[in-house]
Amino acid sequence: MNARRLLPFGLFFAMAACRGPQGAPLPPRTVCQNRSAGLGPRDVINVVVFNEGALSGEFRIGEDGTIDYPYLRRLVVAGMQASEVAEAIRNGLAEQTPENPTGHSVLTNPNVRVEIKELNSRRISVLGQVQHPGVFPHTQCLTVTQAVSIAGGFTALAEKNQVRVTRIDRQGNRRTFVLRVEDIVEGRAADFDLEPGDVIFVPESIT
Repeated sequence: MNARRLLPFGLFFAMAACRGPQGAPLPPRTVCQNRSAGLGPRDVINVVVFNEGALSGEFRIGEDGTIDYPYLRRLVVAGMQASEVAEAIRNGLAEQTPENPTGHSVLTNPNVRVEIKELNSRRISVLGQVQHPGVFPHTQCLTVTQAVSIAGGFTALAEKNQVRVTRIDRQGNRRTFVLRVEDIVEGRAADFDLEPGDVIFVPESIT
């Protein structure tokens, strides 16, 4: 007996939607967390210390995850939220802490604000048959359908059910997932969560 006939139709369809030709099995969806992954190398932050122009300005996070901040030298900020960086700078300027190697306070009760200027550590690429191919910021909870929308949507030549997402994991392994995005849009398949560094390629239809 054909093994395919042993599967309920809905279950078989769902399995087919999760793997395309030469595509890796899709990872399970995770519960989206509101908390951002934090700052990383090459991100740019804007530090504002009220009434202290010499301590305010833009700082690019180095590959080692630090910024070179006045009085505090190399301050590790990778993985932090903007508010946490502001707190670290505030504490470092006002108290005798590990962030302040001078051993004495620089300011009394400093008012510090940190804003994210550029998120260069978390990007995705959307290429192929979309209206505006390019590199875009990866935001928390971004899915493949949202990424295609950010890139202007599909062109008339797009093969919507053969969209490929290439990902390199933390061990350096490359995996490619083949997604049926038209089925996702029409509610027949689950959306796909993107990770920073993912490359989405929309091929041209051969028909």
